[in-house]
Amino acid sequence: MNGRKKTNAKNSYAPVSNVELAPLHKKLCQYIRMEEAAYNETPLEPDTLMGHLERVAAYAVRLAVNEGVDPLRAELAALFHDAGKFHGGTYHEGNKPEEIRSIEVLKELAGENGQSREVVEDVSDAILQLYNDDCGKTPLSMVLFDADNLDKMGLLGIANYFIKSGLRGQGLTAEMITKLTVELTYARYAGRRFYTKTGRSLAVKKSLDTIRFIHDFLDVLREDCIFDTRIEHVQVSDVVLELVMLSSCHCGAPIHLQRIWTEEGVKCTQIHLEMGCRVCENRYKIKFCRPMFVV
Repeated sequence: MNGRKKTNAKNSYAPVSNVELAPLHKKLCQYIRMEEAAYNETPLEPDTLMGHLERVAAYAVRLAVNEGVDPLRAELAALFHDAGKFHGGTYHEGNKPEEIRSIEVLKELAGENGQSREVVEDVSDAILQLYNDDCGKTPLSMVLFDADNLDKMGLLGIANYFIKSGLRGQGLTAEMITKLTVELTYARYAGRRFYTKTGRSLAVKKSLDTIRFIHDFLDVLREDCIFDTRIEHVQVSDVVLELVMLSSCHCGAPIHLQRIWTEEGVKCTQIHLEMGCRVCENRYKIKFCRPMFVV
């Protein structure tokens, strides 16, 4: 049964598509906010992670309807896929992927809400498959994967990039500008990073918005004499990076790409970049997951 939950002015819970998930959504929202507040060591209860989960849920329902997947399972998987990210006020404690913690939270809260064991198991499998290459992908896990990545793309993805930078105490700095490399690189390969036909179609459109915005943004910074940048294309294995580099350091000397290497991380192959000035030894470092190609 589909419906819309009225927004609670006090708690500002976003609407859910499946009305039977409304009580569970409320419990999850309270849990996520407390865990994130503990991680950030603040009495405030932030909604940054919960906002991500709600947006992914909206994408997941949209994809599920178009791809013939149960929208309730898709919404439930999206709401819980990162639920364990800040478990106990920590992040990746013991290098344990948050998907494992997320499934634990799902089973506890969904069980209390009366969700069937079959639904919970299907959703748990989809969450576990999200970034586990050893597991075969199901239509539900493909929808979840695509929905999660769609939230990081387009104008909404760029807006969240700036929001996260601000939350980390970072303003419009040279370091933030160089890290637009990640957004450009992911946008470049949008068509190869999505499983579903609907997801690929949305991703390609959003990628054009991302690329257009970043280029326009860099043009404005250059025209206003704030930052002078250039884009260099650098190949790492089968991936071409769109490297955003400052033309010169604050000391006036040029900035060069000095090191580039890869390492195996907890959930992905990480690409590391180090740019710097040879005169004053100023450094800019970037670390991100290599784009995972699925087609």
